[in-house]
Amino acid sequence: SNTSWKPLMNPPTDVIISTRITREFPAEKDLEACVDSLVKHTKNVRVIFVDDNSDEIGKQCIDTQASRFRDSLLVRTHYQRWFTRAYNTGFMLTRTPYFVGLNCDTILDTGWLEELYSVKDDVEAKVGKVGLVGSVLSAEEPRRYALSVGQDYVTGHCILFSAQAMNEVANARGTPGIYLDETRPDAIHIRSDVFICWDMNKLGWQTVKSFKSNVGHTSAKCWGQRLWTIPCLLDVVNDHY
Repeated sequence: SNTSWKPLMNPPTDVIISTRITREFPAEKDLEACVDSLVKHTKNVRVIFVDDNSDEIGKQCIDTQASRFRDSLLVRTHYQRWFTRAYNTGFMLTRTPYFVGLNCDTILDTGWLEELYSVKDDVEAKVGKVGLVGSVLSAEEPRRYALSVGQDYVTGHCILFSAQAMNEVANARGTPGIYLDETRPDAIHIRSDVFICWDMNKLGWQTVKSFKSNVGHTSAKCWGQRLWTIPCLLDVVNDHY
């Protein structure tokens, strides 16, 4: 592959940023840095913010960042819905053929989205239809991209999704319009990126890791990472079913 070539501009693309900002897990600086990089390095996007029941300071921060875009959307939950459902809330509002799920603790650089699209086009030309391309930035990795197959999966901090693939998965699961799997208690806050890859693969869609798409990840600074290790987490989540 010619890694030096990139298209001039990405197609119109919805970008969903969902987060929960509280005093226990403040992420104001992370969100501001993420949006700064998005504004600087991205064109032709509509941003959908999902505020997953942040505290008052968090709400004010999200308001400020959403106001930086002329046609952004901002949705708020009435109680904490956790990662999977919060992102599904944003995904349901998308209207472009491809859309991006973006964590608030990512930093974007020049050509990040163009590279994701370019990898998608390259894989489609050589292998077949692509359901998603996710950034797995690696300076040491010599390859431009790699297919995710078998028990492998694409990490979910920055993924370009095919709306058609997401709809096919949702319909096959029996939950039309609900893209990530909300039916599994073990996927409400983590692992929904694992299952969406596996579900797409079962339907014949390629899932792809992009190693050169210039998306830095500051590693779980949003969403309250310590909650992942609390044994009663699923009980807390299930209270809201």
